[in-house]
Amino acid sequence: MANPSLETFLKQVKADPDLLQQMQRCPNLNAIAELGAERGFAFTGVDLVVHQAEATLRLSEPDLQAAAAGVSLEGHLWLMQIVWPG
Repeated sequence: MANPSLETFLKQVKADPDLLQQMQRCPNLNAIAELGAERGFAFTGVDLVVHQAEATLRLSEPDLQAAAAGVSLEGHLWLMQIVWPG
């Protein structure tokens, strides 16, 4: 279930290199939600997890294979970096 505020924030991030850098410096998803809140957006770290899960489920098998190759593990946690397609 998409959060319209999150969708708008992510579009803004894609269009603003400075905001993208700020987001990339966030240590976790809750910090990204706080960054969004500072700009008037209403979403949570959980909304970001759901958004990523939904986006992952829409990937083709080859794209899933490529994503799996780029995910590292720290204990039982997956570590992923957000990369915007160019």
